[in-house]
Amino acid sequence: MRFLVVGAGAIGGYFGGRLVQKGEDVTFLVRPSKQRQLADHGLQVKSVHGDFHTPIRTITYGDQAEPFDCILLSVKAYHLSGLLSDLAPYVGEHTLILPLLNGYDHFNVLGNHFGREKVLGGLCYIESTLDEEGTIIQSSPFHRIVFGEWTGGVSERSQRLFSHLDGAGFTVVLSEDIQRVVWQKYVFISSFSGITTFMESPVGPILQTPEAMSVYSLLLKEIVTIARSAGMPVDPDLESTTLQTMISMQPSMMSSMQRDMQKRLPIEADHLHGFLLALAAPDQGDYPILQTVYARLKVYERNVFPPAEKE
Repeated sequence: MRFLVVGAGAIGGYFGGRLVQKGEDVTFLVRPSKQRQLADHGLQVKSVHGDFHTPIRTITYGDQAEPFDCILLSVKAYHLSGLLSDLAPYVGEHTLILPLLNGYDHFNVLGNHFGREKVLGGLCYIESTLDEEGTIIQSSPFHRIVFGEWTGGVSERSQRLFSHLDGAGFTVVLSEDIQRVVWQKYVFISSFSGITTFMESPVGPILQTPEAMSVYSLLLKEIVTIARSAGMPVDPDLESTTLQTMISMQPSMMSSMQRDMQKRLPIEADHLHGFLLALAAPDQGDYPILQTVYARLKVYERNVFPPAEKE
């Protein structure tokens, strides 16, 4: 199976690099500057599960290549719209697209552009970032990909993909109900990123401050209410299980959105919190905590990326 990993950053570089270590046929689609860096220094990963350093095969946008069997999408959600036409030459009749993006609407975007039959449901759980030299720093005990057919069940093609992902040094799960799993993560990541960015704090001090936990509980309740009212597949006990996941996290854990804000980078506010507010039914009332979190993120965007600089 020929893999194309789109991006060689903290997520794509980690999972793609593990696949290279296993011996899978992996090519990375990267920007020219990243391609030069990787040619000079290779892919470097420092992980609690074992460090590695490996040369990798890369192409850049516009390079000729035959369509791939599986495209692993690991970019930020705000980059997706600009990638669609660039990816088209690498998508063949039987190509599988496995997105590992945060959020939900990207499944619709990809399905509308390439055909819904090509797009699997997928997500990952990992804490990883890039240091100033471009080395991937992976620090969480979990490094897991979960995927499955968007319509449910298990197919021959998903089983084949599982056999290639399995045994690569990370955990992989083939789900028969991937939409439910996607919403489990969406609820977790939007509430987790919301409270950590709003409080400008890792998990530990939030957990130790009753007032902050009260705000988090209200935020989580609002998000679950929106998802449930929209008819999304959320479990009856999703609030309590999400809260328990939050409580079990390492005190130093920060959301990737919080890390991006510390680095003054773009964030996925519209794709996470903004999409939830757009999903909310107008007659269901207000969601003051979520609206406040979203407003705080939009102010960050305006301060770091003033409208004049976007034109």
